[in-house]
Amino acid sequence: MELIEKAIGFAAKAHQNQARKGTDIPYITHPYAVGMLLQKAECSEEVIAAGILHDTLEDTETTLTDLIEAFGVHIAILVQAATEIDKRQPWEVRKQHTIDKLKEASIEEIQVIVADKLHNLRSIRADLNLHGDSIWQRFNRGKRDQHWYYASIVKSLSPRKNEFNLILELEEEVKGVFGTLDILSEQEISFLFSCAYLHVDHDLQERLESKQLHRFAEELMEEAENLYRNQDERITEKLNELQSRGIEFQSNSEGPFILTSFCMAFQHKMQWSDQELFKQVKNNLSLL
Repeated sequence: MELIEKAIGFAAKAHQNQARKGTDIPYITHPYAVGMLLQKAECSEEVIAAGILHDTLEDTETTLTDLIEAFGVHIAILVQAATEIDKRQPWEVRKQHTIDKLKEASIEEIQVIVADKLHNLRSIRADLNLHGDSIWQRFNRGKRDQHWYYASIVKSLSPRKNEFNLILELEEEVKGVFGTLDILSEQEISFLFSCAYLHVDHDLQERLESKQLHRFAEELMEEAENLYRNQDERITEKLNELQSRGIEFQSNSEGPFILTSFCMAFQHKMQWSDQELFKQVKNNLSLL
């Protein structure tokens, strides 16, 4: 308990005079609530302390050296795992990095990250009940992008949901706030598959904008183009896999590689399993 009390004091000082986004609520209430969630989930004292400290590297002047000196390497590494990469990077890059690193994270790192996201979503749901959809204006990205982020975290953690009960609670909270884990409707997915040749004409651009999908499409095409231009060896592997499942792209010699690059980018963005990707490609083959 001495360790947890020390973490509370350290975090309270580090977050002094900070408030929760768009409110006058003292910021320390968030890391403290994260620590309580971890304590209730019967996590170790080190994990609880890391949960209380999880935003000190990202949102205060605290350094990794400061944490190591105060709490040791183990807790400092757990806090670092819950810290976003350089905030000068675009929002999409930072969030995708968080999603991707979950696949290799230790269970203790996952515990801290999940508790953080769970409390954030519960706070959002409480505010939605009071103020409605206007609360999305507080965020750098609106409801659709926030839905993508939180749902993608849950999907990335799906294979490990039996390892930590708060993953299931996070999944339920995503459904409670956004209604579903499905980020896009089938029609929206079809619209995006229309961009598979990495070219958007005027009519398609207007349709994407009307559905508020233009930025999503731009991100997909940028990632697909990077895969294709870098001649990523995984493209051939994925193309062979799709062909083995009966998918044949009717196109010129480079077309199948461009289309496969797009499919890979789409799978990554949506956190689809291989089976789900195959289903979506088959459903939209006429567009390819």
